[in-house]
Amino acid sequence: MKKFDFFGRRLTIGLEKKETNEKKVRNTSVSKKEIVRERMWYLIIIMIMIISSTGFDYVFNESVKENSVATKDIIAPSEIIYNDKEAKEKIINEIIKNASKNYIEINDVEDGVIGKVEEFFKLLKTNHKVTIEDIKEIDKNLDDEELRILLKDLSTKSNEELDELEKKYTEDIKTLYHYGIRKEDKLVRIDDALKKVEIDSVEETFIRLFVKPNYIYDKDQTVKQLEEKIRQVKDVSIVITAGSTIIKKGEIVTAKKINILKHAGLYGNVNKAKKFTGMFFYLIMLSILFKSICVKFIPDEIENKSYYKAIFLSVTLGLLVFRFVNPSFRHMIPIETIFILLGILINVRTTLIMGGFLILYSIPLTGYNMEYLVIETLSLMGSLYLITKIKNRTDIINTGIYLGLGKAVLLLIIAIALNFEFVESILKAGSLFLSGVFTGMLTIAFLPYFENTFNILTNIKLLELGDLSQPLLRKLSVTAPGTFHHSMMVATLSEQATEAIGGNHIFARVASYYHDIGKMKRPQFYVENQADGINLHNNLTPSMSTLIITSHTKDGDELGKEYNIPKEIRDIMYEHQGTTLLAYFYNKAKQTDPHLDENNFRYSGPKPRSKESAVIMLADSIEAAVRSLDEKTPITIERMLRKIINSKIEEEQLSDADLTFKEIEIIIKTFTKALMSIHHVRIKYPGQK
Repeated sequence: MKKFDFFGRRLTIGLEKKETNEKKVRNTSVSKKEIVRERMWYLIIIMIMIISSTGFDYVFNESVKENSVATKDIIAPSEIIYNDKEAKEKIINEIIKNASKNYIEINDVEDGVIGKVEEFFKLLKTNHKVTIEDIKEIDKNLDDEELRILLKDLSTKSNEELDELEKKYTEDIKTLYHYGIRKEDKLVRIDDALKKVEIDSVEETFIRLFVKPNYIYDKDQTVKQLEEKIRQVKDVSIVITAGSTIIKKGEIVTAKKINILKHAGLYGNVNKAKKFTGMFFYLIMLSILFKSICVKFIPDEIENKSYYKAIFLSVTLGLLVFRFVNPSFRHMIPIETIFILLGILINVRTTLIMGGFLILYSIPLTGYNMEYLVIETLSLMGSLYLITKIKNRTDIINTGIYLGLGKAVLLLIIAIALNFEFVESILKAGSLFLSGVFTGMLTIAFLPYFENTFNILTNIKLLELGDLSQPLLRKLSVTAPGTFHHSMMVATLSEQATEAIGGNHIFARVASYYHDIGKMKRPQFYVENQADGINLHNNLTPSMSTLIITSHTKDGDELGKEYNIPKEIRDIMYEHQGTTLLAYFYNKAKQTDPHLDENNFRYSGPKPRSKESAVIMLADSIEAAVRSLDEKTPITIERMLRKIINSKIEEEQLSDADLTFKEIEIIIKTFTKALMSIHHVRIKYPGQK
């Protein structure tokens, strides 16, 4: 029978395993590793199912055809970025259409033409019966027919008239050259220039006959310059934000819309299959890496049922929110809530691993948006730092504000660097800041639920339990004032020593407050509460006295459950006495029965299983013993400490606590210093006895 536990519910699958003769030997480490691997698979499977369900949008989305009418809105499931080839082609055509031509300028053409004009008129004024052959001596390339027409009109003119014409023709030619006369291949473009002067048909004939182009078309340079401009044309990137409508219901589906659907993976079975397959393989490879890292670096956290449930629930809820929130609002999701929760509930290392992979798993839901990846990765790094600074619930709100502000500033930096649209970037930065504010608020709202539901003891909850106005501590101070004072002394010693060896000093202090609350049930049977000097044990048998004394651990556990004291603190109520022998009552009982079983006069245990628990055990024994010293000096106190600690070591009370000899020496020095401060010698003032 295979059994799966999910948050207090058990699923049993009735499959019988084939009997084999092979004997399997399993030790504790192997069993733990199997538990971790199995739980990791549960988490990975649910994560893959949530994310891959978005692929159904690709596979089962209704197909559309070009020029058809859309029967429903088609929404972009993620951000779509693609190159618009048609837009780029349009830009290139516009460049070609408006491209300027390059010409080679010939500077001495104008002077040469003016010189020939002067020669022509000089020849005409000296000989009115000049012939075509005479004129062609000026320029042999002149057209005979044009010259004949020109001579027919000008030969009848007087010299004065010819002077006027020469002057006008010369000025007009200079004007034409000012605007430029261009030649492309064999074609001389002079018509545009002629529009700049007022001429008659005779002058036009003259100009066309004598004028030569001063700008020659440079085809090679023109083509080279045009090609360079075309090369500089960048791809036209079209960005369609996640959640925006690609095609509205009732809209005609154009070729351009079809192109967008293709880039989104929403058109054609091949495109849909590629999109879904790519995402699925990404998740598989990511899951293999995820499982390997978690099994190696956080196996204890995964094996711990409470921690695992908190991880499972927070990660699952985070991905579900990502999955079903409108894609256009996904950047507003306060994912940092999960980072802070895991950091407070478990530890920073777990936050780094789980938070990092949560970001990577959510990448397909954002359309593989690199902007989101950069911002959230840096936000995770910021969360890891700020979590270590959280001391109370107000710090949680401040942490959310800092993260939101950091994300907003980071987005604006990216927007400036990549030249994003300004107004849109400002609005998005504002929404990121708000998500940070919501992060703090949601963390405060969810934290008590996680603490109480999964019975996870956080430093914040410890600080609340350490408030001396707590009902149980107030009751202890009234019912058993001696025990209350003793607990305060043990808390002082335990906190300082635990901090010195790198343990959780907050836990040590708070657990010390509660370690003896079981004495409230029968306070008068404990010496610190016997104010009148009457010892009730004098009227009891040693066995009965032992039963009463040892019962305070169990009574404390029951009282702790009644007041919802976390299990970690209730464990200290048992562990701070370990399996210590009540030597006084045992020796007294042996006087009447030498064959007594020693185990009947021991505490039930278990022995301390953590450094904090071991320190509290030592502080509890030492605080009471030091009070009995007549002379409290550093030497006498340290001698007493070493005697008590050595006896605990010999009785193997510290064997499960993972304390080193170096740490024990640190504890002795810390205890000695603290006890000397508590029991310092007071100076006697005049008149005092």
